[in-house]
Amino acid sequence: MENSYILKQYNLILIRYGEIWLKSQKVKIRMLKILINNIRKMLKKRNIPFHKYQLSKDSSRVLFFFKNEDIPRALEVIKNVFGIYSASPALRTSNRLENICERAIEVGRYILKKGDKFAIRVKRSGKHDYTSMDVAKIVGKTILDTFSNLELKVNLTSPKKVIFVEIRDDFSYIFTDIIKSNWGGLPIENQKKVVVMDIGRLNDLISSFLLMKRGCVIYPVLFEITHNKKAFNIWKSNWKELAQYVPLFKFSLKKINIVNIIQFVERKIQSKKYLCGICKLIRLEILSKLIETLSSNTNIRAITDGVSLNNSTLCPDYVDFNSIALNYLFSIYPIFTPIIGLDLNEIDDLHKKISPNLKEFDYCDFKPKNQEFDLKRLKELYQSLELNDLIQQNLQNIEHIKIF
Repeated sequence: MENSYILKQYNLILIRYGEIWLKSQKVKIRMLKILINNIRKMLKKRNIPFHKYQLSKDSSRVLFFFKNEDIPRALEVIKNVFGIYSASPALRTSNRLENICERAIEVGRYILKKGDKFAIRVKRSGKHDYTSMDVAKIVGKTILDTFSNLELKVNLTSPKKVIFVEIRDDFSYIFTDIIKSNWGGLPIENQKKVVVMDIGRLNDLISSFLLMKRGCVIYPVLFEITHNKKAFNIWKSNWKELAQYVPLFKFSLKKINIVNIIQFVERKIQSKKYLCGICKLIRLEILSKLIETLSSNTNIRAITDGVSLNNSTLCPDYVDFNSIALNYLFSIYPIFTPIIGLDLNEIDDLHKKISPNLKEFDYCDFKPKNQEFDLKRLKELYQSLELNDLIQQNLQNIEHIKIF
């Protein structure tokens, strides 16, 4: 089927949701309210006005009403809202067959060309004096009769043009396109809060994105381990790209520079082979202390880490793999590693789909040439360093960076 376009009669976007449908009625209604609120926020962030919004009577569709000229921009925003399965620019009429036929003719006048093979696809919900098949036959015959000069043919298996009709109780919705959302997933909701442990890897950022797709609110904490000030500008730019998916009117990052702590550790230890493991322990201890101070207000439930096991970061796979054992030395919270099952090509594809403007950079000045990992020895070494004063000092110097 050829892609159509947004007709001048369209004045709403009909929105379908996916996973929410599988929830219990109580959970579904709660999630639908959250989804609608997230759509509202995302549209307002982009200054896209809408007249009103509502649920269809059977709660199976979300409807947002716009001026016709605002629909293209609104559609681009809606496609990126987590929890949406697909959307269709549409027009609304009554459930009376004569009105459905009249509006179908209006649509047909714009999309049908001589010799086209077409089909009428009908869905129906509620009680009516006709079946979906009745509507398809009547509308199809009306189209053939009205446009007899076009020599149209009905083709239900591989039509070139399709007119969709959804009849839901008192209203009908007519459209020509079903546009899949970019992500699906679940709507972001306030009860699911996760701290992002980001050292500058795109893997960290992509991991946080995947948790947003599962409905989580993210709190990014950036650990700076480089002297390169230009790197921070790239870092901030990357987060601005990700922030377009965040349904909040205010979004900021916390940045903690731990260069001084790593330099202290370098001077204290004889062998640099444990430096990556110690760096991760430092970050986990700082996060655990930070969450203690935040949890009373934010109710944070988890941490995410960009471990990938595909040699895509500065640390070898075996270091990342073994370092997972360190996760619970300081934290009582689950630490998610959502990209651990993805290969390099899958991560690269996801990176480009999130935004082609995401950039990699050299985020670490301290990576040793040779690394080893002995959990028992590492814990002993870490405890002997007595880093508490330095960690407390760094916690008092957190920089807050406003994205919007």
